[in-house]
Amino acid sequence: MEFVGDEGNRKTGAQEPRARFRALAPLVLLCASACRSVEIAPRALREPGGRSAERAAALARWEEALSLVNEFLASPYRRTLPPGRFELGADGMLFTSESGGRWPIEVCASGWGDLVVATGFRAQEGQDGFCVGAIERQEGERQDGLLDNTFFRFRDGEWHDSASLAELTLHETTHVVYRTGTIGPWNTIGYYVVAAVTFSAAHHPAEDRPRATSEEFAWFCVARSTAPEYLSVIESVRDEHLARAHEHCEHGPFPEARD
Repeated sequence: MEFVGDEGNRKTGAQEPRARFRALAPLVLLCASACRSVEIAPRALREPGGRSAERAAALARWEEALSLVNEFLASPYRRTLPPGRFELGADGMLFTSESGGRWPIEVCASGWGDLVVATGFRAQEGQDGFCVGAIERQEGERQDGLLDNTFFRFRDGEWHDSASLAELTLHETTHVVYRTGTIGPWNTIGYYVVAAVTFSAAHHPAEDRPRATSEEFAWFCVARSTAPEYLSVIESVRDEHLARAHEHCEHGPFPEARD
């Protein structure tokens, strides 16, 4: 599960606190069904209708995000996810590891996602990807379900950049690969039981590996924009962090989960 604002590249009051988790969430999310579902995929974004210019820009930003993801996966900063590569086809994303594992990473905007967003999160992992929710209605803007969701936009309407799309994709893919979090019915029940007992999802143990991937991607982004003579400082901070065990993140490498 990804908290609203975890991408860390916008500083405005519109972001929700990372640690927010209302006690209502476990009951609502377990009892509600996704009565509305819109598959977010390149094929749909290319279809006639909707806000076509913004759809094209969103798709270009998504393609740029996956280029960034693949650059990260090939870098020494990746430790938790297995080495591999993303592809973006007409029907969505596919992550393939070097050892032959294959995981479709579907994105959908749904009623379930709306409830996730209402409780202070940006997205929630699922069996084959993740769901997102609707943003606040923007005055004077014709609604487009493919665009007006928390995959592409902040809740107040501002657009996520490619690094934010990349971080979200990597975070949720870590959930899928290692089957942590709300992956399958029993894991989902267990996730929310722990969240209900602790009154928090910010430090949920099922978030430890996804959070580690997010940290690794953050180091990668900083290193990518840092002058070569200062890279050793970033690498020193990273190495010092990796040398110690931490309560709320768990860095790899790990064996790939198999069904």
